[in-house]
Amino acid sequence: MNDGREIGIGFDFDHTLGVDNALERKAFYAFAEELGYRLDPHDGVWPTRIEELLTEFRAGEVTLEQMIARFGDALAVRDADPERWRALCYALVDPLVRPIDGARELLDGLRARGIPLAILTNGWSPLQQKKIERALGPGAVEEILVSDRIGAVKPAPAAFVALVDALGVPAERAWYVGDNARGDIGGALAAGLRAVWFDWEGQTYPPDLPPPTLRIGALRELETLAQNTIAP
Repeated sequence: MNDGREIGIGFDFDHTLGVDNALERKAFYAFAEELGYRLDPHDGVWPTRIEELLTEFRAGEVTLEQMIARFGDALAVRDADPERWRALCYALVDPLVRPIDGARELLDGLRARGIPLAILTNGWSPLQQKKIERALGPGAVEEILVSDRIGAVKPAPAAFVALVDALGVPAERAWYVGDNARGDIGGALAAGLRAVWFDWEGQTYPPDLPPPTLRIGALRELETLAQNTIAP
């Protein structure tokens, strides 16, 4: 832990530093086709069902194995193999994952200034690590914290405690940048961090949440804020 003069910055990944273009959803459709079912992604039924499965999984309500078993049940397929779904996800990383505009340049600039950096992301390992390396390159940040590895899903306070520990700064000197108002901004503020809402997708900020410490519309704005506002 440093003496408190230094700041550290944590980032969400999905829709903050990178996009995966619905990778997990597309893996479900490819998986179904391998199982002998060609699902229509526009029929309104399967997109909803798949989204419900992913929402439960990402919230930690079901395991990956349980999610795939439920998907198999919906297709009337016994013993759907979760390892095959994982493999399909991995195969889609290279063609689908891309950095958000300015993400690599921002991280390069912050690293050059000696600011401790980390990524705190909900999701599963090693998919999140593979996506992050594809979007940002190897070694883009010092620490990558994935919810399944740390045992805490944002916005749980424990997730942000793990982030503060990884950054090595006091909570009040830690900043978290994310696009999700409740999971990222609400969670960070509740844990005593400062929060930057990356508002680039036209979402409405929930009126029942405390306002973000800062609000940006493009990642390049964070470099200026790091120079003029965040840094002492």
